[in-house]
Amino acid sequence: MSAEPEIVSREKLLEAGTYFGHRVSQWNPKMKQYIYGKRMGIHIIDISKTQKALEYAYKLLYKMAQKPISFIWVGTKKQAKKAIEEAAARTNSVYVTERWLGGTLTNSQTIFRSVKELERLEELKKTNYEGYSKKEGLLFDKKIEKLLKNLGGIRKLSNKASFPQVMICASPIDDEIAIKEARKKGIKIFTINDTNTNPDLADFVIPGNDDSTKSLTLIITILADAICAARGNKQLFAYKPNDEIILPEEIKKDSSLNQNKNKYQQSKTSSAFHQKKREMLQQNSSTNNEKVKVEAKITKEEK
Repeated sequence: MSAEPEIVSREKLLEAGTYFGHRVSQWNPKMKQYIYGKRMGIHIIDISKTQKALEYAYKLLYKMAQKPISFIWVGTKKQAKKAIEEAAARTNSVYVTERWLGGTLTNSQTIFRSVKELERLEELKKTNYEGYSKKEGLLFDKKIEKLLKNLGGIRKLSNKASFPQVMICASPIDDEIAIKEARKKGIKIFTINDTNTNPDLADFVIPGNDDSTKSLTLIITILADAICAARGNKQLFAYKPNDEIILPEEIKKDSSLNQNKNKYQQSKTSSAFHQKKREMLQQNSSTNNEKVKVEAKITKEEK
């Protein structure tokens, strides 16, 4: 009897760095059940639990998406923005990747007024701002740009049929206000939880590194796949072989980090430990600086 296919392999979860948590001193004790251990003062997430949580979340979203309900994707941290926008586009959902506007869900009339103003200005722009001066036209353009940045992903909320019943959130800490509003409205919440987060805020928790573009992209894409599959559309990552899952490159700003990465790429070793170290090295964000420092210590220790 053949084994049931995995939603994603452990090798791919390792490649994406989903197992890499925060410093032990920064942990939330409520995440204890998802932690495998620690290394050099950093908590390591149990990827077997990440894998199981992803499978469970996939099945739930697949079932939900078979009904006429709407989703909202939220991810305002830079590592999540692109994946969130792509997931929303694939699932025809509303989304937020810029600052969450207070009251988006609980006081939506304010948002609707802003959307109407955006639509009014867009209509004026179609006539090249006829009847207005060039200076006024430039001011209108700037206002449109600002409104689109904040409202572009949620302008469809003005349509009651698009009001979400499910929220998928990339980071409970960065987007806590959004989660609290969703709870008040009785919206079901899926979150990606690093070791420093509170899992009690969500209905469905997926333990994983939320400071890595690769980790977030892998998880978010699989969740979007569930909705796409339920609607008869193409899946990208879920239940696909490893060679079909192409993860994005991490954006590096630290030159010393890039130098270390190049040294690893030149290494001829392929041991499991060094593979993990290479993936640890690819984490990037201001809140992730401590992770990089620990990786440097591990490297020095190995030498």
